[in-house]
Amino acid sequence: MADSFIVGDAGGTSTQWRVVKGENIQQFETIGFNAYTHNVNDLKTSISQTFGKEIEKEVPVYFYAAGVDTDEQTEEVKKELSEVFDNNIQIENDLLGVARGLCGKEEGNVCILGTGANACFYNGHGVNKVSASLGYVLGDEGSGAYLGKKMMTKIFRGQFSEEIITRFQDKFELTSHQVIQQIYHQPKPNHFLASFAKFIYDNRNHPEIHQLITQSFNDFFDAFFHSFEYHSLPFHFSGSIAYYFSDILREVGNERGFLIRNVVQSPIAGLVLYHQKHG
Repeated sequence: MADSFIVGDAGGTSTQWRVVKGENIQQFETIGFNAYTHNVNDLKTSISQTFGKEIEKEVPVYFYAAGVDTDEQTEEVKKELSEVFDNNIQIENDLLGVARGLCGKEEGNVCILGTGANACFYNGHGVNKVSASLGYVLGDEGSGAYLGKKMMTKIFRGQFSEEIITRFQDKFELTSHQVIQQIYHQPKPNHFLASFAKFIYDNRNHPEIHQLITQSFNDFFDAFFHSFEYHSLPFHFSGSIAYYFSDILREVGNERGFLIRNVVQSPIAGLVLYHQKHG
């Protein structure tokens, strides 16, 4: 039973932190982090400014982050964050964080649908990816960036009704040239694409938008769970897209015969319980 520790769950948009000191649990939010697309120095600065005064030496730190897929990435992130915390820090991939937070020690299919997308099989101890995520250009099916990309395609190719195109342009007043400039010449194009998820959510009951969401989630299952090996196990989801579109996600899962159990915006609460119990 761990009394004091720090746990962080990082996604592309934000990082949720809990500083646990016995019965006292403090909540903090810093900038997001992905080992492939973000600078860890920016995260260090955000941590120091947000809750640096609450960090005690020799307290265990558990940090789960998107994009930490290799030993080299893990060591690099650990080296940098040790300057903010100390050497008593464990760096793990965000999929393991979701697995521990939602499944504890039980096996299941663990999925992330936020700015990006990822999925794995969890055996109660470790995770095995079921398919490559490939990022927002080649993959990330079902994610916020994917929904935004599909939206842009249909808007500017005239594949939506005039009603939807008018709603979109009344809100954003964008040209295809501006969109291309934003994607190819500005930082974090995946965040730009994912930013349209709110418009999609607000119009989710329109048949054309509902179909776009449904197809995106089917694309997710086709991309990550095309093998039948783990289909009998429950599915657990984390991330803003899974959370806000959970009704449609469950519809798609049910139609495919999948049991979708947990759908949360962040696994951080479950991670606190996990590390309180297991250290």
